[in-house]
Amino acid sequence: MALNTDNAITDAAPPAKVPTGHPIGFWFFFWGEFSERCSFYGMKAILPVYLTAIMAMSDAKAGTYMNWFKMGCYALPLLGGFLADRFFGKYWTIVGFSLPYVLGHFVLGIPTNVALLVALVLLAGGSGVIKPNISTLMGMTYDQKRPGQEPLRASAFLWFYFAINIGALISTFALPLVTSHYGNSQHGYAIAFQVPAWLMVAALVVFAAGKPFYGVEKREYRKPTPEERAARKASLLQLLSVFALIFFFWLGYEFNDNIWIYFTRDYVNLNADLRWIGMGDHIELAQLQVVNPAVVMIFAPLFAWLFKALDPRGRIFTAGNKMLAGFVFSFLASATMAVAAFLASGIHTTADPHKVSIAWPVMAFVFLTIAEVLIYGTGLEYSYAAAPATMKGFVTGCFLAIDAVANFADGFLTHLYGGSLTGPVEERGPMSAFAFFSCVALVVLGSTFAFSFIARQMNRKVQSSSSSSEMETPL
Repeated sequence: MALNTDNAITDAAPPAKVPTGHPIGFWFFFWGEFSERCSFYGMKAILPVYLTAIMAMSDAKAGTYMNWFKMGCYALPLLGGFLADRFFGKYWTIVGFSLPYVLGHFVLGIPTNVALLVALVLLAGGSGVIKPNISTLMGMTYDQKRPGQEPLRASAFLWFYFAINIGALISTFALPLVTSHYGNSQHGYAIAFQVPAWLMVAALVVFAAGKPFYGVEKREYRKPTPEERAARKASLLQLLSVFALIFFFWLGYEFNDNIWIYFTRDYVNLNADLRWIGMGDHIELAQLQVVNPAVVMIFAPLFAWLFKALDPRGRIFTAGNKMLAGFVFSFLASATMAVAAFLASGIHTTADPHKVSIAWPVMAFVFLTIAEVLIYGTGLEYSYAAAPATMKGFVTGCFLAIDAVANFADGFLTHLYGGSLTGPVEERGPMSAFAFFSCVALVVLGSTFAFSFIARQMNRKVQSSSSSSEMETPL
């Protein structure tokens, strides 16, 4: 809370109180982010099916398109942070790159390869550049409008996170119903892509309208001192081993919205009686991804409460242990897909597989999302805390860029998948569905074993820090 020290006498007027409620600007951030994420995840949910069903791509080629599109989304935050910090400021960077972002949504429904490439470039550029700036601008707004109220700012980020997942949940469920209503035709997808396009327009309007209520940006650049450069190098070396193993988590994770979807199309019975929750007796293929935001909304707050209740001093559920548990769940996710593949067609791919229950990919998505909550959320916080003050934004960008590198690698690895039952035989990879998922599971299992040693080192640092704090505490 700010104190007025102009007249430091006993009868001085009391300092002006900082309001305890959320500033007006928060609501523009919340609804703008809700609309933008609703737009992005809705588009991403129906895109893999669109690539194979309408653009007539093989599963391997469509998987590469998906992975390299996501690579752009996670690599460009580094560019977005640089442009905002050095040239345009966060607000104008967001507005400027929202315009091509909106255009990309409108272009996406045009069924030509050129239009597809142009749309994906515009969408990746818009999403990637915007990603690091909107949350930073919101944090800056709280620092200026509600100084000293860290719990209120933390609450804002929690609601901000929920806006992302609520938007993703709604659009991932609804847009596949739009395409289904029009018979999953090209016309149906063109109409479905219009929904996220106009949602993105709404997001831009809402965000721009809130400008008077945002924090005032002051762009300053100072050349780092030799000491700061040394601190940056030491910090990156400290995080290098963690980042290297997180790469393998993302390597297995990023098959979920392409290869997993294509496997489900060929080997999973999508007829399920879900009338008790108003979903009828059939699940649209693209709706499978609705499990991700639903599980995040359940487990993110549950874990936050559980860890604090069971281990208030943070000695058991350390960052290292939570991330190690995330690696275990990531392995279980890929292993579950391997079991489903074995039950469907054995160790070889067959033209007439036994259709397995939808429960198998749903279970895999639940395991994978729990892993995401434990590794992504914890790893992002750990990276931010371990970075020196002069490079926290850069380290955060590096953390996101690990996902981009994994997507780049997955763009090649998708061509190993030979479980497709719809693509041309000559374009199918050499590995059956069972072999593909088993290999991914083994890679993640190896990284889990390697991370167990990193987790021990992280835990020792936590214990050493706690011991030092206790020794320094006055009796």
